[in-house]
Amino acid sequence: MKPKVNQDFPRGWNEKKVRAVIAHYDQQTDEEAAEEIESAPEAGGDTWLAVPAELVQIVTRLIEDHERKSESARPSGRTQKTRQSKTSR
Repeated sequence: MKPKVNQDFPRGWNEKKVRAVIAHYDQQTDEEAAEEIESAPEAGGDTWLAVPAELVQIVTRLIEDHERKSESARPSGRTQKTRQSKTSR
């Protein structure tokens, strides 16, 4: 018998929702996947990047530090929504 793995999900997500997303993409044809990619809006200023699992926390901290520095450089009165780190929840 496999030991039960305790999963931590992002806020608003649970195992049922994750399984539904997996099922959606597992059932999608190559043509449907290509159409979805082609019809997706451009991610202005964002880049997708594969990061080794052991570096995810470090990269996340770098992004958060960058966002904090960018936010402090902005004129007062303008704020930017930032992601909460897992430890601050």
